[in-house]
Amino acid sequence: MPLLSEPRLRRALRQCGRQASAPGADGMTWGRLRSEAHVLLPQLALELAEGTWRPGPVREVRLPTYTGKQMHTFIPTVRDRLVHRALRTALEPVLEATAFRDWVSGFRPRRNRITSLRQAAVHHQAGLRWVADLDVASVSEGATVDEVIDWHAEHVHDGTFLARLRTALAAMPSPIAAGSGLAPMLINLRLSRVDIQLARLRVVRFADNYAAFSPSREEAHAAFYTISDALSSLRLCPNERKSRIRNDANVEDLFLIGG
Repeated sequence: MPLLSEPRLRRALRQCGRQASAPGADGMTWGRLRSEAHVLLPQLALELAEGTWRPGPVREVRLPTYTGKQMHTFIPTVRDRLVHRALRTALEPVLEATAFRDWVSGFRPRRNRITSLRQAAVHHQAGLRWVADLDVASVSEGATVDEVIDWHAEHVHDGTFLARLRTALAAMPSPIAAGSGLAPMLINLRLSRVDIQLARLRVVRFADNYAAFSPSREEAHAAFYTISDALSSLRLCPNERKSRIRNDANVEDLFLIGG
């Protein structure tokens, strides 16, 4: 079965559940898409199969964050969000099996902050009380479409599928822009290229927050610089305000939003 066939689009629509999020620039709602699915999904599947699918315009909105700042979010049409969901559903099993480390949680099925805290507690209880705590700055910025496709091509070898993925990414202001249904998975895929360089560290990552555990201050500083250098190889860097060396930190204080 093609990865973006009509049955897979129907599955993606079920996964979107009873979403009532804002419509895109074309005004179509999830309710209308569901009610007209018997017509729209076969048409969309045909466009994807023939390579004639073209994403609609993206609507830009500003949303307040927990800090009170405004965040730019880009809202595709619900039809395009459905394609994003189908792409992600096809990609996730492959990336889970080949790209993502066991010590990585966040933006993954059944792996959340609690998973990270449990893994961190194992290191803490083993006496590794010094923590290099690094939050990645602007992790969704700076990547190019070509670069993101190259990351996927290491794990997915279906050229037609990669071409549709390229079309979806190129329609966004940037390939990991907030608002894309693909962005959370792409953040993990981008950082997986950092993770592979950290094999010698005792490290846990939740979303874009690394915690490396060491028995001494000196080793914690060395871990901090190892992670920083690995980030640099992807044109990324630690958030200076949020990154630090912690001594005997309470595990529950790790991986906090805004921490």
